[in-house]
Amino acid sequence: MFPQLAQFTGLGLLPMRLLVGLVFVTNGWSHVTKTEERSKSIGMSKGFTVFLGIAELAGGLGVVLGVLTQLAASGLIVVMLGTIQKKIFVWHTGFWG
Repeated sequence: MFPQLAQFTGLGLLPMRLLVGLVFVTNGWSHVTKTEERSKSIGMSKGFTVFLGIAELAGGLGVVLGVLTQLAASGLIVVMLGTIQKKIFVWHTGFWG
């Protein structure tokens, strides 16, 4: 519709990449640094909580820095599918619950 705007695609995607990366990096950092507290809150073992934190950190940094972005985003999709399953079928809470 507006072909002249196509030159700004990368610039338009930058804030979204930064925001998604920020969310996953801060959440992953919380998993890694507060392992005991986070493992109890999500109902998983400490080892899995650390693994989850490292995966979120790596995925978030990959998205922000543009390093293997598609692979990083695919890993974050898998993490989020697990989170959605846990929230809906185990905790029976909504999005903000």
